[in-house]
Amino acid sequence: MSAAELVVLGEGSELELLAPALALTLAAECSEKAALMITLLGECAPRRRWAAPASAAAARHRDRLADRGVAVSARGRLVTTECGGEGAVASAERLIAAAQLPVVVVALRPRDEQLDGLIAAARRVAVARCGDGELERLAIEQLAALGIDAELAQPPPPLAARCAASGFSWGRLARTDGQASVELIAAIPILLAVTLAAAQLLAAGLCRELAGEAAGAGAAALLQSRDPQAATRRALPGWSRGQLRVTRRGRELRVSINPPTLVPGLARLLSVEARANAGPPA
Repeated sequence: MSAAELVVLGEGSELELLAPALALTLAAECSEKAALMITLLGECAPRRRWAAPASAAAARHRDRLADRGVAVSARGRLVTTECGGEGAVASAERLIAAAQLPVVVVALRPRDEQLDGLIAAARRVAVARCGDGELERLAIEQLAALGIDAELAQPPPPLAARCAASGFSWGRLARTDGQASVELIAAIPILLAVTLAAAQLLAAGLCRELAGEAAGAGAAALLQSRDPQAATRRALPGWSRGQLRVTRRGRELRVSINPPTLVPGLARLLSVEARANAGPPA
């Protein structure tokens, strides 16, 4: 059996922070600049996080494994898959043998004889620091009793961990000497772009709701023989009135609002529209 480059053990929350960072560190050190991360599922499934677009190398290995019938995905420089149930360790061993990348195994399941065999065969074993020195010492001693030399590894800072979980990083994200560092200068533009895009979508959704309410208010004004344009404006908060356009065609009102945006010209592309019909005259 081929051996995993690294097996990571610990509590679920610490592993979610640490394992992707260690996998990306291995990816940066290999010629392919990608790594395979296998998660052995336990009672708690890992949380789903935002995924960066797959790198060319990760996408190539994802497709190669998919052609062999292996369900994998790719995010950034990570090729990822999950193995659960009684045959999880055997499935992981087959994947390790088929992989042409450094393999990191993340053990979310309790240790048993099969898992201990996989751990013993690994080139490196890391235990995630949890802040409880006694538990950390006990974990290291239990592994040492099996002849397994394990290291303590410090999870990276939260922002670095989010970047690693999405599959991208710059610099060394996690180390096994109790320290953590990250170089995120190159990642800041990407993080800002993602944040701005999310804010823009939220603004467009809010404007869609406001347009519907304003169109309804204008239609009600028509039924009461009042000014529909004035009614639509009164139904909107002040910041949106400058972006309002009201078109009337008979008894139908069409209300359009351009959402606020920091990018010139983008507001018109994201313009939202709502219609309301006052029905036949009374």
